[in-house]
Amino acid sequence: MKRLIDSEFFWILALLLMLAPQVTHTVYVFEHGSHHDAPWQWVAWSYAVGVDLAILMFTIKGWIRIAVGYLVLTLAHNMVYFFYPDTPAAAILTGVTLSVTIFSFSHHFYQDRKSKKESTPEEALPVEVLRISAAINAGIVFEAQPYRCPECGETFGSAKKLNGHVSGHKMKGEWEPDKYGEWERENEKRSVLVRGLADPAKEST
Repeated sequence: MKRLIDSEFFWILALLLMLAPQVTHTVYVFEHGSHHDAPWQWVAWSYAVGVDLAILMFTIKGWIRIAVGYLVLTLAHNMVYFFYPDTPAAAILTGVTLSVTIFSFSHHFYQDRKSKKESTPEEALPVEVLRISAAINAGIVFEAQPYRCPECGETFGSAKKLNGHVSGHKMKGEWEPDKYGEWERENEKRSVLVRGLADPAKEST
């Protein structure tokens, strides 16, 4: 039961059920505020369902400010429904809500499409990045190896492993520090970069 209550489907269904009575209020206000007679009552239902769908969409999308704005509009519909059904308030409220709803739908639909176009398509990524991503998704674990041996070029994940490797070179008489330049500083720069990728907050400090 808890899993059902925690599911998104349950919350959307509950919201739809609560929006149902609001539809009837909105239909009533529209009919009293418009000049549509029979057989045009379906226009009122289209208006009411559209407004409720807007509420549902903005709530699910998490656009809190717009959702709060629609809270005010639905509250105004309820007040007109109960207290001012035969006054110009019904026509004014209907006209304002209709315009705001059409604009909100259009604006945010366009914004969604624009953000999708501006996002980097997968085809534009380098082949190496796509291969690494596919390998990670397949469960392959990669270890960063910023520490490079200046003698043979072999890389290691930690300074301790590199030092052990360097000891082997020294024992074999293969270690010539004078020809390696600032290899320790370069290794440290790479290790800082790796730490920054793992924790961006550290890199910024």
